[in-house]
Amino acid sequence: MKTEKILQLSAFLILLCIVNSLISQPADTVRSTQQAPQQIKLNTFVEKSTVPLNGIVIFRVELSWPGELSRYQIEPVSQPILTNLLLEGSGSENRLEPVGDGQFMAVKAITYRLKPLEMGMAYIDGVVIKYKDRQTGEEDQLKSQRVMVEISEPVAENGTGKVRSYVYLSLLIIFFAAILYFIIVYFRKKKQVRESVVPVISLPEAYLNRLGQEVDPRGTNLNEMTGLLSQIFREYLNQEFGIHTRESSTKEIVSQLNELNLDETDRHNLVGVFEKLDLIKFAGKNVDAADFTNIYGTIEAFLIKRKQLLDNRQVEIKEEE
Repeated sequence: MKTEKILQLSAFLILLCIVNSLISQPADTVRSTQQAPQQIKLNTFVEKSTVPLNGIVIFRVELSWPGELSRYQIEPVSQPILTNLLLEGSGSENRLEPVGDGQFMAVKAITYRLKPLEMGMAYIDGVVIKYKDRQTGEEDQLKSQRVMVEISEPVAENGTGKVRSYVYLSLLIIFFAAILYFIIVYFRKKKQVRESVVPVISLPEAYLNRLGQEVDPRGTNLNEMTGLLSQIFREYLNQEFGIHTRESSTKEIVSQLNELNLDETDRHNLVGVFEKLDLIKFAGKNVDAADFTNIYGTIEAFLIKRKQLLDNRQVEIKEEE
């Protein structure tokens, strides 16, 4: 009787163990499937926890997940609420980072440049980022913690201000130098155009033109034409050689002509011209055509010869240049 009870109790215990094993195994399987790994992560941070008052706080918001960038649809991130900071600018970037075995980590980063306002503590409130999984259709959101930054005393800029001033000054000098250069080039070109349009006329050529325009060899009043011819030639001698023909007598003019470096034939012809002019002036005789032609021809020939000498000299100068 006692043996039967022991056998019954043993069978009951064995059956109880079998039932417990059957019940516990499905429960373990359900728990493992519910613990799916988190796919998307949010990370917010500042590059430096202590920033001088004249520095810049760099605040970064980074979302990362394995796989393609197009896996999640990220809602636009609003500007963070700032205390003792002023937003100067922001930027964003998307990138894929290799993690091995041909796999990649997708990263979406937003960078904020913040300017400190006062010394002390500054705060960046947590940001809320909403997203949607395009594969499962699941929508959720992530929220970051509040970030604080210590704003310390401003630091010296190590001469960067002076360097910046020197740079600005150098740029200013270059700017005005460029303006001056273009002004010089402009007026130089303008002068070249003017010189190319208006040819330079030598003094002998100018007085040759005056003879042709003002003195008429075929005029009826040869006395008047002779006086005009004498006046023009005396002006030329004054301009070309510095001989004061108006105040000087014929003898003084001849004396000064003898001192000039002239061809002996030219000097002799000019002396003869002034002697004839004196004779006409003081003797009061009428000028005949032969005398007038001789005086006119001598003066004209002298001017033509002087013009040719100057023209030849100009050609030699240009060839040397």
